[in-house]
Amino acid sequence: MSRRKQFQGICHDILGSFVSRYNDSGGYWALGQYVSVLNSLGKRHLQLKLTHATETSDHRAFVVSEEYYRGVVLRMMEANAMPQTWLSDATIKVSIVSPAKAMCEIEIVSDLGRTYRSERTISVRPHDPAVERRRADRFGPSNQKGH
Repeated sequence: MSRRKQFQGICHDILGSFVSRYNDSGGYWALGQYVSVLNSLGKRHLQLKLTHATETSDHRAFVVSEEYYRGVVLRMMEANAMPQTWLSDATIKVSIVSPAKAMCEIEIVSDLGRTYRSERTISVRPHDPAVERRRADRFGPSNQKGH
């Protein structure tokens, strides 16, 4: 029998995937790209809406990530035999806390109004293709493969 408290495990697992070096977009680490975009826009926070499409998005990578992780939440709920009606809201937030650190957090709100969350502070530098190596292989784990 499934329970809403399984959302806590889903938060933990999705955040682990999100901050992973295997989460690439266009062959480069997605989190480094997000930090680079935030720096170029002069912003400190990014929010990806996983339940409702963002009305306006400045960058294609954000839209791709929202779509991908929206599907991940639904697949994980299905794997845990949780009805989709239990999901009220879900967001992933990235905040720059220092020049080389970012805090990533995920929040899932159930239909009963309870919020489940997980957060991690991770060392990350802005994306710089001059010093980074692009992922060239077509095999192995990649969260957003094909995007």
